[in-house]
Amino acid sequence: TQYLGLVGTGSTNPTARVEYALRAIVWLAAHPADAVRLASEVLAGTEFDLRVGETLVNYTGAIRPAITVNGSLPAPLLRWKEGTTVSLRVRNELPRGSIHGPDTSIHWHGILLPANMDGVPGLSFNGIDRGETYQYRFDVVQGGTYWYHSHSGFQEQGGMYGPLVIDPIEPEPFAFDRDYVVFLSDWTDMDPAKLFARLKKMSMYDNVHQRTVGSWQAQRPSGSWGLGAGAPKSCRNSSFVLLVSAFMSSGQMS
Repeated sequence: TQYLGLVGTGSTNPTARVEYALRAIVWLAAHPADAVRLASEVLAGTEFDLRVGETLVNYTGAIRPAITVNGSLPAPLLRWKEGTTVSLRVRNELPRGSIHGPDTSIHWHGILLPANMDGVPGLSFNGIDRGETYQYRFDVVQGGTYWYHSHSGFQEQGGMYGPLVIDPIEPEPFAFDRDYVVFLSDWTDMDPAKLFARLKKMSMYDNVHQRTVGSWQAQRPSGSWGLGAGAPKSCRNSSFVLLVSAFMSSGQMS
């Protein structure tokens, strides 16, 4: 498996989710051997072949279709080097009838590049049709930690996102044995389009710490049932889960 695990399943408490995530990070540092086994795919170099497809996943006890890159959710960690030229061939292998639509794209978030390489359909290019391949090719002129994701429909919400690390030309001013990228994301079994439609109707629908009937009853003044008290809104379990994925690279020996 590529995941350290599902943490905070069913929890609507953001503090608890952060605590679970921090525990996972501490676990990584304390169990380097197991981290090697759990590490997700790392692709490094200047030539890349990425396949966008649909993969069935089960994070909540129900099987749902996710959109993946090379069959992985999150997408593989891409590792580039500042000062090089990268070439990325992205092929659309989405099946007919996919809930994620027929087209796809990849946007390189935060990367300085020509407009036609930015990966935003309708703005910088037309997108990638089913069965077609689009070649991204550009010079890497910066270093740092970024991410990449689809800019088509709701594919990002459906699982199409991944980490991107660009090693700077100058070496780091410190020594280390190995580095890890811990990528946090969440998941819902809902069709992303339906989730978006729900949020457009009521943007606070999935907010945490909403009042329940019990808390509202406890807080209202004795004998007060006027309209001014407002109608309580019960908490809703939207089956969001927090995913923690580990990526390992060789790093440098100290």
